[in-house]
Amino acid sequence: MRRIMLLLLLLGILTGCLPVGRSPAGPTSEMTLAVLDVGQGLAVAIVTPDGHALVYDAGNSRQDAERVIIPFLRARGIERLDYAVLSHPDQDHVGGMPALLANFPVAAYVDPVLPSTNRAYAETLRLVAEKGIRPIRAERGLVLPLGEQVTARVLWPERPFLRAPDGTVSDNDNCVVLLVEYGAMRILLPGDLEERGEAELVTRDGEGLHADILVVGHHGSRTSSSEPFLAAVRPAVALISVGAGNPYGHPHRVTLDRLRRAGAQIYRTDRDGSVLVVTDGKQYEIRTERTRS
Repeated sequence: MRRIMLLLLLLGILTGCLPVGRSPAGPTSEMTLAVLDVGQGLAVAIVTPDGHALVYDAGNSRQDAERVIIPFLRARGIERLDYAVLSHPDQDHVGGMPALLANFPVAAYVDPVLPSTNRAYAETLRLVAEKGIRPIRAERGLVLPLGEQVTARVLWPERPFLRAPDGTVSDNDNCVVLLVEYGAMRILLPGDLEERGEAELVTRDGEGLHADILVVGHHGSRTSSSEPFLAAVRPAVALISVGAGNPYGHPHRVTLDRLRRAGAQIYRTDRDGSVLVVTDGKQYEIRTERTRS
């Protein structure tokens, strides 16, 4: 813990928004958001029409980054990242981040700055400092421009952090929540946010949480995707990043039932493989790696 806190102090993580340069990828009219199949973890990649790129979380391990995330980005001509965003420092979200930072120039690293003893998190912070990547503290109200057409807004966390009944800071309820907007399209990434954090967002944003696409919180855990939250979001499509046969029972049946009652069409990485949302800012198409039998 002492080592990680020292690294955070050395980094001097700041709050702000960062305009960054254009990727060499050629312009198109489509933005792609991919929920990548990294098993029981989360890794989301966004590639904009003008070639900007953001990665939100990086799966469980170096292998997730090297076998799934990096090939996806390379195949789309991405040679640098505008942002690497860590929702919170749990292993299934931070495990592949060191490999990602080692393989791509990154303009900015975004982090809620939660207390952690995770080794992959410590290595991530070391690489941010070593490579001179600009560190940004994630806080509600932060705007991350992705070129001229796409914006990612941080809706959460807000300080002071939410605390568990025992007084400790809750990783899940203080994770980074992003709302990605391109034209009329809205995509919500709540990380592992659970009911208490969801309630705080509903109180602050209400119907402003509405999103066409929801990357379902906490891998479909029963402690996320509460009915009031889903009533505010009203997703047409729900994407769940989850490992086949995982020991946690994710996604829980109660959560799947809530999503269906909310009217969402459900896709799961354990059944569909990586799931892509391709949109021109008005309409969208869902593409899956695998076809269900």
